[in-house]
Amino acid sequence: MDADHLHSAARRHASVTLWVANVAAGTGVGTAYLDHVPAGEPLATWTFAALGLLSSIATLALVPAALLWAIHRWVRAECLAALAAGLVGGVFLVLIAADTFVFTLLGHHFNGAVWNVVFTSGSEDAVHLGPEVWVPSVGALGLVTAIQAWLWRALVRRRQASGAEPEPRALILRPVALVAGAYLAVFATEKTIYAAAEYRGDRRVHEVSQVLPLYQGLRVSELLPEELANEERPPAVEFRLADRALAYPLQTPSIAPDGPRPNILVLVLDTWRRDMLDERATPNLWAFSRTARRFEDHWSGGNSTRFGIFSLLYGLHGSYWFPVFEARRPPVLMDVLAELGYERAVFSSASQSYPEFRETAWADVDPALLFDDHDAERADERDLLVGERFAAWLAGRGGREEPFFAFVLLDSPHQPYDAPAEGPFQPAAAALNYLELARSDAPELVERVFNRYRNAVRHADGVAGGILAALREAGALDDTLVVVTGDHGEEFQENGFWGHTSNFGREQLAVPMLLSGPGIEPGVERRPTVHADLPATLLELLGADPAARAGWSQGANLLAPPDGRALVVAGWEHLGLIVGDEVFRVGVEARSPLDVEVFDLAWRPVADPGGAYLRELPRIEALARECTRFLADEPARWWTAAR
Repeated sequence: MDADHLHSAARRHASVTLWVANVAAGTGVGTAYLDHVPAGEPLATWTFAALGLLSSIATLALVPAALLWAIHRWVRAECLAALAAGLVGGVFLVLIAADTFVFTLLGHHFNGAVWNVVFTSGSEDAVHLGPEVWVPSVGALGLVTAIQAWLWRALVRRRQASGAEPEPRALILRPVALVAGAYLAVFATEKTIYAAAEYRGDRRVHEVSQVLPLYQGLRVSELLPEELANEERPPAVEFRLADRALAYPLQTPSIAPDGPRPNILVLVLDTWRRDMLDERATPNLWAFSRTARRFEDHWSGGNSTRFGIFSLLYGLHGSYWFPVFEARRPPVLMDVLAELGYERAVFSSASQSYPEFRETAWADVDPALLFDDHDAERADERDLLVGERFAAWLAGRGGREEPFFAFVLLDSPHQPYDAPAEGPFQPAAAALNYLELARSDAPELVERVFNRYRNAVRHADGVAGGILAALREAGALDDTLVVVTGDHGEEFQENGFWGHTSNFGREQLAVPMLLSGPGIEPGVERRPTVHADLPATLLELLGADPAARAGWSQGANLLAPPDGRALVVAGWEHLGLIVGDEVFRVGVEARSPLDVEVFDLAWRPVADPGGAYLRELPRIEALARECTRFLADEPARWWTAAR
């Protein structure tokens, strides 16, 4: 055998061996996913979990397999090829490990929300990983890369040292064929188990599949002819919302020309959960609440800033965020206020480029009146600058007659919960280490992190108090509709998670809502309300006809909320339908009863999800219709969004 052919065979052998090693190592790392499989599952479910994990990791590893093949073919320099092969394996294993941390913290895998953070300018104001995460992560990547590079080169040298290629074997016995055959056998077995469970409507296998990264189950019910369908299977409600153009609004509200024109201030504390409105955490806002209308059963429109603020300004369910973003469409609320001559200004200590509110909610706001660029790194320092800018802007208005709309977002309570170290809640964590959070839910850690958050809320309350004081000193408070709320809540292991975006439980969604100003009677409202109610409330206070509300809003009026209604909340991949003490989590592309999971407000699965699904099927069908009310039949022309 000539030297070139032997060298090529040695490199091929090293690449295949390294790929198999990475699948094995990735599966070992991925066993962390199995910690999320509910206890007490039968052997059949655990068999699926084990095979599904191996199949998922091997499928994901097809990407590094292609890269290793390219390295084997085209990178001739031995040292460079070894380094490249090692880096491919290192990145693969580090990404698997990172995804296990993401899933533990957030309840979902790397998805559009995570990549949106990575690639969207301004996300650095919202996500701070810090050296506690980056140093060990980069160190792990370097170590794994070095080990794999050494292994690849050692395998090449060992095969070359033998001096000859092994004896030819039948195709079926060759290593590559054996590996491929084993992979296909595992793949076919776990897909068969899933398909049988899906046909029977077995929720256990489907729920276990959700803990596996990028798992795609075989939905046999969609492929079978009607005569072979499972007659005992409950009917499906389809949520096929993707790739449809926006048709919002269906009708633009008209405002009575002689209606009142009060100023409007919407003051939002990021990550402010409902039980943090009290005398200790928020003394200024607690005092303000005594003179305002306080909504004691109020819910954000989503478990993240994107969907919470979106529903607060648009009055739409969060599923409409995506077509709104493609169309770069401002909310009707902003349209009407502009037509009425309101001066509109935005003050935010977090960048309004992430989420992309500059391109949506504030698309037609004068850029000179959009203040979100501050010379400070910490959120508590930026909050102070926001308060100063708002007061200066208000004073600069002088005796101007036109009313104003001001939106203020204070970011201190958002992770990493920046606040002065001497806050009243102690002991408080000195910093937020996400790797530590992913590994531990120890009570002492929960206490320290929760106290850090409460100190941040207390700091934001001080800034909010200063903003209200500036309004009062300018003589504008009595002529201003003041809205004070949170964009979403925050969890501290009450339901097994840290932070937000992971579930639709009370801690992540229940927020304060205070409303004060002309025409608002102080008191307490105990009926359930939601963020999407705000736009209709504001415009109807200005004289809009409530009978036309359905043409542009999906909310009610905060001053007359209906009894017994279901509330709609949103996340990146799911909608939540809150009915009493139950939450129905529905995939935004749901097409099977298995895509609707049912929890209580403490985010525990209910005992009979199938029965709950059948009982509330009319509401779920109504939700599906609501999610398409403002969508056109034709597909979205996505290329127009970039213009």
